[in-house]
Amino acid sequence: MSRWLAVLAAVCALFTSACVDLWKFPDAENGRLPDYALTTITPECRVLNALARPLKELLAAANAAGVGLDPEKSSFLPPGVQGPPRIESCYRSFEMQEWWRTYYCSIEKCGNAALPGDSKHGWGRAVDFQDQLGELTFQSPGYAWLAAHAAEFGFYQPDSVQQGSPNEEAWHWEHDVEGAP
Repeated sequence: MSRWLAVLAAVCALFTSACVDLWKFPDAENGRLPDYALTTITPECRVLNALARPLKELLAAANAAGVGLDPEKSSFLPPGVQGPPRIESCYRSFEMQEWWRTYYCSIEKCGNAALPGDSKHGWGRAVDFQDQLGELTFQSPGYAWLAAHAAEFGFYQPDSVQQGSPNEEAWHWEHDVEGAP
C-alpha cells in the first residue's frame, strides 16, 4: 500500500493542479463533482469549495467599487433561441457541458465550448460573469473592472477567450485555486 501511495504522490507532484483535490474528492470527475466538493455562491453558481472565498471577495470588491458584477443569471442567447434547461454559470455538469457544446457547434463556434469532460467549468473553477448592463462585453464596466482587479483574487482570463481570439468571451474567467483539479 505504501508503495502505491508513493507512486500516486509522485504522479500528483507532476500534475499538482489536477490531483490535489482528488485526494479530498476521490470520486471527482469533470462535470460530475460530488455536492460536498462545491459551495453555492448564487442559485446559478456553485464553485469548488476552495474557490468560494476568493470569488466572494472578488464580487464584494467589485460591488463596493460600484460595479454590479455577478455570476451570470441568464444564458444571454439571441431572441428566439431556446436556452439551456438550467443556468450553470460556474460549475457545469457534464450534461450542461454537452448542451453548450451542441449549441456552439450548431452555430459553427465549437471552440467556444470545451469537449464535455474537458471543461474548467466541469472542475468548478471557471465563472461566467455579468454586470449591471447584462452580458459582459469587452466594453462593459464589469470587464474593465475584472481586467484591472481579477488577478488580485487569483482570477485570470485565458488567452483562448481574450479579445481578438477566435473564441473570444468577455464573460469567461478562471481561477487556478491551489489544490483544484
